[in-house]
Amino acid sequence: MLFNSLHYLFFAPIVILVYFLVPSRFQKLWLLVTSLYFYAVFRVPFILLLIYSIGITYFCTLWMDKSESRFGKLFFLNIAIWGNLSLLYFFKYLDFSFTVWNTILGLVPCEPYYAYPSGILLPMGISFFTLQAIAYAVDVYHKKVKRAESLFQFGLFLSFFPQLVAGPIIRAQDMLHQFLDTYTFKKENLLPGIRQLAWGLFKKTFVADPIAAVIDPVFADPLHYGWFSLAVTGSLYIIQMYCDFSGYSDVAIGTGRIMGFHIPINFRQPFLSQTVSEFWRRWHISFSSWLKEYVYIFLGGNKKGVSRTYINLFLTTFVSGIWHGADWNFVVWGFVHASLMVIERFAFSFERIKNYWDKIPSTIKVAYPFTIFGISMYFFRARPVEGIGNSVQVGWAMVSRMFSGVEGDFLPVPLSVLSTVFILMLGDYLMEKETPWAKKLFENRVWVYGISGILISICFILYSVTVSAPFLYFQF
Repeated sequence: MLFNSLHYLFFAPIVILVYFLVPSRFQKLWLLVTSLYFYAVFRVPFILLLIYSIGITYFCTLWMDKSESRFGKLFFLNIAIWGNLSLLYFFKYLDFSFTVWNTILGLVPCEPYYAYPSGILLPMGISFFTLQAIAYAVDVYHKKVKRAESLFQFGLFLSFFPQLVAGPIIRAQDMLHQFLDTYTFKKENLLPGIRQLAWGLFKKTFVADPIAAVIDPVFADPLHYGWFSLAVTGSLYIIQMYCDFSGYSDVAIGTGRIMGFHIPINFRQPFLSQTVSEFWRRWHISFSSWLKEYVYIFLGGNKKGVSRTYINLFLTTFVSGIWHGADWNFVVWGFVHASLMVIERFAFSFERIKNYWDKIPSTIKVAYPFTIFGISMYFFRARPVEGIGNSVQVGWAMVSRMFSGVEGDFLPVPLSVLSTVFILMLGDYLMEKETPWAKKLFENRVWVYGISGILISICFILYSVTVSAPFLYFQF
């Protein structure tokens, strides 16, 4: 089910209302049933994949906990990890494996060993709930979190509908215990929940979707546009990505908050970052934290010497590119960011460079990660275009054309888009600003409820007459 749909705007209030009306012993059962329904709306058979992940992870951690030997614990941990990874590989990376095979051997269709794509559909949310399951199993093994008391509790933790399809990727220590508590309606949860939900819908419906309508023609035919239009496109696309993904997270956090659940924040003003490393710490926080905890530290982190630290940092960031998509352009995108992370860490290890960087005004420093991230997004967004080539060739064509200074068609950006981007930046700044007057501003129930109600009502009307594009991270 899409958050940006009429279906959800009916579904969420009904779920929340019934949740508070039914006896407390039935609350969690209601949430589990509605969460499975939420996922089944996409494709009913895919529920079996979610149930598989829940089952194999829960029972492996159960047997792991009961095992008295280290070998037994490791054995069941590996089954839980590889059981989830095999699910992810089969549905997300199998066809890409065929592409790699064909590329390495230089095979073309009709040759004896050419591997044809299977055409398997990518289930919604599989990149998220498998990582969440793996994190839980590892944390239980290391005794960082107490094992779920029941299959029911763990099933609800993994399938909880607000964050099921596109995150945030929730750690068990942050959320698992919340499914043991009983919740009653509280006004102090309603206002911030509605505000967050409305803000997320604003980002998606009034910023991300209009930007997509402006820049999609450029990605479809980049050779017709001049360097300035391509530069504008890169800047707008990174804003679209932010609004699309953080908008989903906001709706998830807001929906959960109304019911009394506290889902961790997933974005923290990434456009105020002054380095690429800082940008990653502020962008998709739950995934960046997952990579640090379960890839970087697993590889040894910074505990095995300087050279190994650089290798671990590179591999961890490179994995983020592969996670986002199974195609060569995501490999390139991951390589670019992995290289930048290593270069930054190396450069700032010199005191003279660090001191020089600290003297640069913040307004200039924030332009650096935004520009770098924007340029890299040409590869992230690129898809094959006839007359240019595959996704990597399209991404490279856009980057080289932008830096060549070549003239071409001008990209008109409507004033309405610029206005909503300004409102977005101002709103994000005020909502994150830890000052008394900013807090007081958003504690004003009258205007917050009023604006939020208007935004949700407009979205309700829009979704009843048109179809909003699915959230971008659904494809990852």
